[in-house]
Amino acid sequence: MLWCCPACHGNLQDETSHFACSACAKNFPIVCGVPDLRIQAAAWVDFENDRYRATIIENIVERCSVEDAIYDIFRNSRRFSHDKASFRVMQVYASMEMYSEQLDDWLLPALKAGPVLDLGCGPGLLSVAAAKRGKSIAGLDVSIEWLVVAKHLIGEHGDAPQLAAGLAEALPVKTDTLRTLVSLDVIEHVGDQQGYVNEIKRVLAPGGNFAISTPNRFSLSPEPHVGVWGVGFLPVPLQAPWVKFAGGVKYEFTRLLSVNETKSLFRKADLPKIKIEFPLISKKEIAIFSGAKARLARLYNRIIQKKLFQQLAPYVGAYYRVSGMNEPPKTAK
Repeated sequence: MLWCCPACHGNLQDETSHFACSACAKNFPIVCGVPDLRIQAAAWVDFENDRYRATIIENIVERCSVEDAIYDIFRNSRRFSHDKASFRVMQVYASMEMYSEQLDDWLLPALKAGPVLDLGCGPGLLSVAAAKRGKSIAGLDVSIEWLVVAKHLIGEHGDAPQLAAGLAEALPVKTDTLRTLVSLDVIEHVGDQQGYVNEIKRVLAPGGNFAISTPNRFSLSPEPHVGVWGVGFLPVPLQAPWVKFAGGVKYEFTRLLSVNETKSLFRKADLPKIKIEFPLISKKEIAIFSGAKARLARLYNRIIQKKLFQQLAPYVGAYYRVSGMNEPPKTAK
């Protein structure tokens, strides 16, 4: 088993209804077949309500379908309108192909060496893409509600999912265990971003690879989570008040990072050798955009390929990817 105690990193014993740590004696419940290995900390989900919602989602899948369950999450947990919830369901299914493309591209190393962890896996789309290739990727997310969806989606494609709920800042994974860690659009939502990067360093085996992606703080496009312009150019304390004023919504547990801020986090975690790139927006993603948004995305793709724009990308680009290796310790000569 990949998982360990998130508090002391001791071994876990399967007690049918819960996991028990053999070292510190802490117990962790199993909810709808998913171990809840979260410790108490600030997060964007309420843990007790999340466990309750997970049982509702499991029931919807059994009575109706996974698609209905995904709609219910957006409609009733995220409080989206019917139209927005329906659009987000379509976006989830369209993203399966995008993840498949990424596994053939910059995430190709993820299938070459295991164990592999998808940190912040959500509905498990990366694991679904891997399962279609006969490969397994373990998934960890802070929301059991989404992990129930992931369990069924992955299962539909023939893989036995290895999933757990946990915090990115307190991974239930032993030190020096993973060969590959992938974390897409996650760092901007964790409560302790330095702790998140520190944990990536801890759990990766020497020579292990990591790959993350995140929206750019300094982007000329609207903030992707709330659709408000100019958020990242404001000092952090003013971002939430501006989003509330301009967009009428809360801005919690979202903190976009600039390229330099990301470099600083990885440097402090002793992972200084990272590669940062600003990729094209996927054609499959553009296909589900509205007319104006699709035109802007296609224009962005044309411009970003220009050499001059690549130099300006950290200050205007939409999102970026970060990849690197946990360098093995140097041996004395």
